[in-house]
Order: sequence, then C-alpha cells, then structure tokens
Amino acid sequence: MARAPRLTLGELPPAARVIASAVTDAVASAQAGDAVAFDDACGRLLLADPEHVRVILGDAVRLLLEEVLPDGVDGDDLREIIGRCGRSAAPWFPGIDPGVLVVVLSGALGIHPDTPPDAGSGDTWPPEPDDPWNAVPPRPSAAAVNQHAVVLLADLVSARGRPLRGYLEAAFTELARRETVEQP
Repeated sequence: MARAPRLTLGELPPAARVIASAVTDAVASAQAGDAVAFDDACGRLLLADPEHVRVILGDAVRLLLEEVLPDGVDGDDLREIIGRCGRSAAPWFPGIDPGVLVVVLSGALGIHPDTPPDAGSGDTWPPEPDDPWNAVPPRPSAAAVNQHAVVLLADLVSARGRPLRGYLEAAFTELARRETVEQP
C-alpha cells in the first residue's frame, strides 16, 4: 500500500489550521517567555476539538522525542527533559508542574493509563485503601495538559534545533492517515 503524501499546513482544513496556528503561536510564545501570548494561544487550543488537539500535541512530542533521543528513552532521559523544561519555563510560567509533564510524556509514549484496571466494573472500584492505584494522581485538566505539552514542545524544538512546522505537518499527516484507516 502506498504511503499518503505528507500534508502541509497550508493544505489543512480550516479546523486543523486553527489548531496548527494556535500550537505554533503557543510554542513561539513559550520560547520567548511571553506568558500573555502563551495564555492566549493555549486558550485558543481549548476551543478546538479536544481529541484532535490531544493527538496532535502527543504525536508532535513523540516525534521530537524520537529525534532528540534516537537510541530510546529511559528514566534518566525523562528526568533530564522534565528538569530542563521546568527550569526554563518557571520564570514566566509559575504553574509549571513536573507531574503534568510526566503525564504528557507518558501519554505521548503511549504508556499512561487513563483509568485503573477494571475501573467501573463494580467489583474492584473503588479500590481498597492499600491499592497501588491510590497513588496515581488525578487526571490533570485539558488546559493544564495542553499548556504543559506546548512547553515541552518548545523545549524539545529548541533542543533539536529544527522548526516546529515539520513536526506539526507529520502529526497532521499521521492523524489524517489514522482517520482514513478507521473509516469503513
């Protein structure tokens, strides 16, 4: 089967262009340390389709991680990224939360569970007091995840030394491919 051609940002449908524009603006404002512009751009992300925003941000983070760390990601790498990202964002983004950065990184890598095993089955929920799932922090808000994903993207783009555009185009191309495959 032939690979679909890579989408450019100019070829995106209007709703996707809104997401791309907001992500681009948010990353640029994060790199500049402009909290007002960052809040504005992240606010625009909240107005877009939340699933598409989540997938685009997650895929862009994953693609950058794969390039920044081509030999794979380990715990030390993640600690370094979280520390560097947190230190660079703290002066202009006082709400930076290492726990939310962990959620974003885990989600981008496909290893963060949304719910405990068997949640909602009635047999094991709520968990017993000594259940290890009690230690899992509550899911952060969409706004917090978006903000932290953008801060992470800004950090990773700077570390990679390449423009964000190519990663966004690759993420939108992958999303379009997935949506095409899922349709009957």
